[in-house]
Amino acid sequence: ILVTEFDRFSRNAGQAITLIEDLRELGVIVCAVKVGLETINKESMNFARSLLTFATYDNEIRTDKFISGREHCFRNGVWCRKAPLGYTKTGKSLNSRCVLNDTGKLIKKAFKWKLNGDANASILHRLEANGLKISPQTLHKILVNPFYAGKIVHKLINGEMVDGKIEPAVSYTDFLKVQD
Repeated sequence: ILVTEFDRFSRNAGQAITLIEDLRELGVIVCAVKVGLETINKESMNFARSLLTFATYDNEIRTDKFISGREHCFRNGVWCRKAPLGYTKTGKSLNSRCVLNDTGKLIKKAFKWKLNGDANASILHRLEANGLKISPQTLHKILVNPFYAGKIVHKLINGEMVDGKIEPAVSYTDFLKVQD
């Protein structure tokens, strides 16, 4: 089996080592082309084990950095995931911001209609008449999501609420009224 490097074979050292050893018993050799290493003998197997173990460690470090970076973004009000329905992301990294697009402007109207006492069925009908067809479940998810009030809540920040760099579709005060 040809792989560019052993870390392309697997990111999990334990599973990869077991699999390579099982393959060797069947007479199958794994060759890491980039480093020119084949799992033919004990020496090369030990080196392969070392490379796989280091790759697993490197992946864990990268994951920790990635998660730490996302947490940092969320705590600084930056939404670093795909923008929800009705929003477009602009800018990069800590300078990114979520702004309402045309769909978002309709969602903004949906919050106003809800504040005026309209039933969800009526809101869905009015949205569809304006070109936005969504399910009752999607409407409910929108109406209870604090993102639309410019707030970020995420498990990486333990569910804390942070003011986001988000153009709100509704004020937080009115969002709370909708929740009531």
